[in-house]
Amino acid sequence: MNMLGPRAYENLFQTKHEPMKEYEVQHEDKTYVYSYNWEIIEIHGGMTAFKEWCIEDAVERQGEYADRKEE
Repeated sequence: MNMLGPRAYENLFQTKHEPMKEYEVQHEDKTYVYSYNWEIIEIHGGMTAFKEWCIEDAVERQGEYADRKEE
């Protein structure tokens, strides 16, 4: 049986998580909404790269990975 160490327990259960933020991309009369936090920005290598990925998704894949689509 695996046990959580004291730091893992603190990070998992006691650390206040920052709320998700949203980035919107407007394309062809539609709004594509992408949620993000610091972890997602880190995965993409920075905010600029994340925004570029969102724009590419909206333009080339009609917002396939968007969290919400609004017309």
